[in-house]
Amino acid sequence: MSVGAGVPQGTKLGPVLFLVMVNDLIPPNNDYWKYVDDMSMSEVISRNGVSNMQSDLDHTSSWATDNYMKLNPTKCKELRISFLRQKPNFSHLHIDGAPIPTVESAKVLGVSLQNDLKWKSHVDNITTKAAKRLYILRVLKRNGLHDDDLTSIFKILIRSVLQYGCPVWHSSLPAYLSRKIENIQRRAFRIIYPFKSYSDALSMSGCLSLAENRHQLSQKLLS
Repeated sequence: MSVGAGVPQGTKLGPVLFLVMVNDLIPPNNDYWKYVDDMSMSEVISRNGVSNMQSDLDHTSSWATDNYMKLNPTKCKELRISFLRQKPNFSHLHIDGAPIPTVESAKVLGVSLQNDLKWKSHVDNITTKAAKRLYILRVLKRNGLHDDDLTSIFKILIRSVLQYGCPVWHSSLPAYLSRKIENIQRRAFRIIYPFKSYSDALSMSGCLSLAENRHQLSQKLLS
């Protein structure tokens, strides 16, 4: 049986083939970013300007139909960023008649963006996710796992969540949100090194504070 479209799932070659398939999807009016099967489009509209986003959505929908693909409107979101006192009144976007909800916060490749360009929503998401994983450390600590192994697990399962995408948001993070993130590492080290101060735990583990580590990662990326 011949297959008219599609790529094998679960293979290393699959994402490459998919990128080849979507390479000619180019919205005519706006900027866009594609990552495997995820695409984001952005548009800068001057005061009293007209939006071309709906036209680009129609183009994308037609392209998908022509290539035997189907967009999922339920996974699409519209994020409007404006600091004007009088907010512009644009028509709501839709895909094949299905309305796209306008949201105050949306995830782009795992980083939560807010319509006021602040990072509270993102920090809330990553600290909630990381805090749930502290239970893994407690269980392993009770079962006698060595401190060095616990530290490695912390770095892999918890710190990685707290630092994901940090070059994007670290430099504009207010102090209270930085402390909220740092508190997760403090809690983790109280589990791993229960009788040590935070500074002693950092020294024994060979770790930096999360703020210092984010700063180094950001500098490394931009250097």
